[in-house]
Amino acid sequence: MRGKRKCRLKITGIRKKMLLVFAVLITVTGAGISVFSAAVFRQGYGKISKVYLQDVTQQTTNNLENMIQTIEDINIQILSSAVIQEQLEIVNGQEMELYSIRNISKVVERELETNALFSSDVVSLSVISKSGLEFSVKKITGRGTDFAFSEKDIYAANGTTLWGLVGPDDDICIAKAILDLTTMKPIGYINIVYEREYFGDIVKDNSTEYSGASYVVDQDGIITVTNHEKYLGDKFPVEIETLRESETSRYDILNGTNSFYYVGNQMPNGWTLVEAVSVKEFYKNTYRVIGLTGIFLMGILILSFLSISMATKHIARPTQDLLESMKLFGRGNLSHRVEVKTTDEIGQIGSEYNRMAENIETLIEKVYKMEITQKQAEIDFLCMQINPHFLYNTLDTISWMAIMQGNLDISEMTISLADLLRAMIKKDRFVTVEEEMKTVKDYLLIQGQRFGDKISVIYDIDEQAYPCQIPNFILQPLIENAIIHGLEPKLDKGTLRVQIRLEKDRVVFCIADDGVGMSREEIRELYEKCEMNDTNQNIGLKNVYRRLILCYGETSRLNIESEKHRGTKINFILPMTIREQEEEETK
Repeated sequence: MRGKRKCRLKITGIRKKMLLVFAVLITVTGAGISVFSAAVFRQGYGKISKVYLQDVTQQTTNNLENMIQTIEDINIQILSSAVIQEQLEIVNGQEMELYSIRNISKVVERELETNALFSSDVVSLSVISKSGLEFSVKKITGRGTDFAFSEKDIYAANGTTLWGLVGPDDDICIAKAILDLTTMKPIGYINIVYEREYFGDIVKDNSTEYSGASYVVDQDGIITVTNHEKYLGDKFPVEIETLRESETSRYDILNGTNSFYYVGNQMPNGWTLVEAVSVKEFYKNTYRVIGLTGIFLMGILILSFLSISMATKHIARPTQDLLESMKLFGRGNLSHRVEVKTTDEIGQIGSEYNRMAENIETLIEKVYKMEITQKQAEIDFLCMQINPHFLYNTLDTISWMAIMQGNLDISEMTISLADLLRAMIKKDRFVTVEEEMKTVKDYLLIQGQRFGDKISVIYDIDEQAYPCQIPNFILQPLIENAIIHGLEPKLDKGTLRVQIRLEKDRVVFCIADDGVGMSREEIRELYEKCEMNDTNQNIGLKNVYRRLILCYGETSRLNIESEKHRGTKINFILPMTIREQEEEETK
């Protein structure tokens, strides 16, 4: 047998090789157990750390709430102050001279100074009357008062404190309506501006053994306080309730790391503290232990990998050789055989494959030769079927003309008949479109003598298609079918159209008539007759149908379109083949 060689290795079974691989896998399993133990330690440490960070978050929240309550106490003192209540009623009740306004301002500002001096973080403390007069105490003289809310929003809150950011430094602004203690109607409002460090210092001092990011987010999701000042006033990228319900880490868009989030309780003013701790920072104490364990495991994995590589290489090489041989065989290299190096199970498969390939190659050669012989015989037989059928019709026409007319046109028709006979007995199986069209015109000349002006012919031929090669005598049967079955039964005159055109690398043929046509059922029956081998009906059309399929395959199958009393159209497409190109290739 070709390609077969004697084995070169000692006899060994594939079972023994697999046992070696299993031994290595056991070692890897041991390493996996070690990794699992490290993961359990990491998880236990993580739970303890999470509880600690949650406590820190809650403590910071309590501190912020205390500071918020201090501000609320200041607001209550101001809005309940009898002096401020009295002075606001005065300025709201009547128009006053500038001198009187200045006196009232001094009284109100003296009252405000008592509350403004309690903290160095107060930028400004203002009381604005219903009539629009402002009484304020400011840390920086000459600086205008910053307002974060409009009067409409403040009065719409109806005594509820509004919190927001204001000014270029993102200071904290607190505004609240002052209600008349008797009528509970607004007579003005308080506007207090604190430096951002007032709350920011608490967030910055919120230091633990984990460094992270702290965000205080208001009810609208705006960051009002943070230890990353560049994000002040930005929209927090995640919904607070989503973070509160999540127990897994997520990517911190602001901080740029994968982090754990810890969300505190909502504060009285609607703010919420969010602590973001980097996952890497969170587990930094466990990484040291895991790192040492990893070094030990890496040594085991390297040894395991080397062992597996050596074993699998020895096992897989024969199978790879067998696979490559199969690929080459599938691509048409029928003489290729796999080299058998072992006598184990894989070696036995290789030997059986070589025997199978040898048998397939022998069988393909026999079948291929038989198929070519059979195909050529069928083509030749189909070509010969046309001759007696067409010759009979032609001789009948000549006889009819000789009896009925007896004129000189018989000579011309006889010449055309001779040309047709020569074309039919021509040994060439393929001719050019130009040669085929000459045969078609000879045939139509004969039929023209028979039908006279009842049938008119229209030629629509792309002259660039003339050099293209097509099967000999492929158009005449279709034209004959159109005349005999389509135009002859028609009472009126009819038209036959012969169309040949080029489309890229294909030649498109169309034989159309405006004769009696066919129904869908008749078309279906016609297709069935073309497929049948034992029918003597529609010999010419069936001949063309079978020859096209045998020569070009299913892509050149006849396409029949017809409608009753509207005519019939038969199309088929052939690949464009030029005679000159084929002659050069044969040389």
